[in-house]
Amino acid sequence: MKYGIVENHQFILIDEDRQRLENTLPFMPQYSVEQIGTYDEDQIEQGHDGTWYEKGHAPQRPLEEARTEKLAELEAAFDTALREAHCTSSVGFEIDADETANRNVSSLIVAMEANGEDSVLFCAYDNTFHEVTLDQLRIMQIEIITHARAVYARKWALREAIEAAQSVVELESLSISFSEENE
Repeated sequence: MKYGIVENHQFILIDEDRQRLENTLPFMPQYSVEQIGTYDEDQIEQGHDGTWYEKGHAPQRPLEEARTEKLAELEAAFDTALREAHCTSSVGFEIDADETANRNVSSLIVAMEANGEDSVLFCAYDNTFHEVTLDQLRIMQIEIITHARAVYARKWALREAIEAAQSVVELESLSISFSEENE
């Protein structure tokens, strides 16, 4: 339960404590105790501007402002997804799948081919070491590339959905996620 004084559906004063609200009135002589109304929680709502309104009268956030915020959220999540990328390799363990991992695997492939090595120690995502062959490194390289492509595809699909949204509610319903089940 809240108590308040409303003008044009906007609360001038609102409080959960009627006495505290009444104690404020001497500092606002244009308002009186008789103007204080009683409101249930389902009769009020907070607008995007932080101001309280009677239910159904709060101004909505402009669509372009919401779109800009959602695109910024997408960029931040995408940057995190690239920086923290990892995937389960078909060679039997979790591997890093970021740009550094791609470069490291590519370098190992080049070095193994140049030196004629059969196997090399490889540090997995969980920092355990595994003996891997050249063919296994090539498989991991493709898996890293495939993972990165999936992250980019997810970003592009989300960006397209954000740009196509016709309302703030539609934008807010979009979940920005780069978890493996999305890829």
